[in-house]
Amino acid sequence: MKSIVQSLSLIGALSFTTGAYAENINLNLYAFGIKAGTITVNAAETPDAYAVRGAVTPTKLLKKIKDIGYTGSATGVVKKDALQVRKYSGNARTGSRNSVVKMRWKGSRPIVDTYNPERARRDYDLTPSKQTGTIDLLSSAYLTFKTATPETLCNSRRKMFDGRRLSELSLGKPKISGTTATCNGNYKRLAGFSPDKMKKKVNFPFSVRYEQNDDGTYRFQEFTADASIGKIRATRK
Repeated sequence: MKSIVQSLSLIGALSFTTGAYAENINLNLYAFGIKAGTITVNAAETPDAYAVRGAVTPTKLLKKIKDIGYTGSATGVVKKDALQVRKYSGNARTGSRNSVVKMRWKGSRPIVDTYNPERARRDYDLTPSKQTGTIDLLSSAYLTFKTATPETLCNSRRKMFDGRRLSELSLGKPKISGTTATCNGNYKRLAGFSPDKMKKKVNFPFSVRYEQNDDGTYRFQEFTADASIGKIRATRK
């Protein structure tokens, strides 16, 4: 809770800083053919720093089917238009596991301060300090959802570390049709997942749609994806 409050304070401070960029992304989430909940990503960014907080809030109906949810926050620095996370905290429910994580990055090297529930080390577990060059999943989601210029839209690849698992998010070159840009992407499990998870599924393809603003930038509108709970879709409110 303390780290989330600190992140909210930093978002507020950055929002009033000269040259700051802020974006509030609110999505309706659909799964199993019904409205399943909401996704929110609120961020503030200056040429030197960024702060982001996010949440996935299920509807009561989805919670009865599969108890999923998420709250998290991240802060870091901006270098050459790239985000370098410094602190991250998250509380996630996936339907198969609950986790509370606090991490920090020293340079490009992640350090896990807390990962609950604790358990004995397993053969497939990773050494956090070796997962260099990674960012957290929330910062990666913000990079996908944020309004982008034609030069920075999609066409990217990011490795992510959540404290135990290593994954990769890739986005191909945008396909432009009028004022609409569509990008095909893939979420890939790399390491740190159980053998059963890796055997079941490694790649989760998705598609993202953006609409062009009057100033030429592209604003996120919708994504469709294969997820662990099945086909999902999220549209901007």
